[in-house]
Order: sequence, then structure tokens, then C-alpha cells
Amino acid sequence: MRTLVFILIFANLLVFAYAQGYFGVEVSPDAAHLAQQVKPERLQLMWRPGEAPAAATVARLSTTLDNAPDESTTSTCLLLSGLQSADADRLAELAMTAQLTVVQRSESWWVFIPPQSDRAAAEKKATELTGLGIRDFTIVNEEGAQQFAISLGVYSREENANRRLEELRDKKVRSARVGPRRLENARQTLEVRGDAITALSFRQTLPAGVLARDCP
Repeated sequence: MRTLVFILIFANLLVFAYAQGYFGVEVSPDAAHLAQQVKPERLQLMWRPGEAPAAATVARLSTTLDNAPDESTTSTCLLLSGLQSADADRLAELAMTAQLTVVQRSESWWVFIPPQSDRAAAEKKATELTGLGIRDFTIVNEEGAQQFAISLGVYSREENANRRLEELRDKKVRSARVGPRRLENARQTLEVRGDAITALSFRQTLPAGVLARDCP
């Protein structure tokens, strides 16, 4: 009987201690979330529902959108081929005026040693080439900017000309180089790159007879 009385008294003490909070206070999940906020008093509404946004707010949003990258802008590439030199120059100027990027390319490429001072100097250089075991070359005799240059091969593709240049360098020819072969009647190719809409407008204004196609 005495044991039962002690048990009842102990149980009453436990209930009293719990009611007084001696075992700790339960923490609300919402209170924990509030404690994790970083200076919530600094948050401001840009405008309230049902009200028109202030002019400063509209200006700020507009500036943000204007500075965002335009993912809809695309670029394209056009090849204009079969052009006379004068036509190629004129179309290149028009394309650049339209803010398009232009690469003017020749229909042929050549490997050459730049023009020598005179015929005698060109023949001396030719003798040096022969001594290196190179015989497939010619001296340019036609009057003009390339007179007394030494041609080491003409190619329709730039990569083939570069391959020839590497072969010559392996044979210790250091003065040779690759460049477009621009003869008076040689046809030219223009590579035009830029904004797709601008390039389309440029393409629609090309004269009849100009062959335009997408770059491969």
C-alpha cells in the first residue's frame, strides 16, 4: 500500500514538471523557418496587387529585359560565287555596309615566292630551287604586281595549296607562301556571314545572275 502511494505522488510530480515546462518548450516549425530568413524587414513589394506599377519600376524591368541576351538571334552564311573581281568588291562593300562579315576568296590559290627585284634575281632564286631538287616552278613574266614572282603551283582549294607549302618547307624552302591567285579575269567567291534576317534581305537584293547558296 505504501509503495502505491509513492508511485502516485511521483506521477503527480512528473505531470506538474511537464506543465511548468521543465522538460523544454516545443519549437514550432514555422518559427524555425522565420529564424532562417535573412533580414526579412528589407524585403519590399515592387507594387501591390491591384495597383499600377510605378514608372521607376517599369523602367527598371525594361532595362533588365533589354540587357538580357537575345536567344532568338541566329546567324547564317552565304556563298556568292562566279563573280568578276569588280563585282566581288562592290558586293563586299554592300554587305559590310549592312553589318555583315565578308571573306573574299579567290577561285584559285597558288604557292609562290614573292616577286624578286628583277629578272636576274628571279633566275638566281630559280637556281637555288633546282639545287634543292625542285623543278616544277615557273617565273612570272607578265607585267604587273606579281612580275618576277616564282609560281610553285596553282590549286582550286586552299588546303591543297597548304599541303604543297608543307612539302616545300620539308625541302628547306623558307620563302614560299600561299595566297589567292587573282588574275584579271579570275572569278571570285564571297563568304558572307551575319544575322540571318539581315543576310536574307541582302540576298534578296542581289543582282540577277549572282549565284548565292548556303555555306556547306
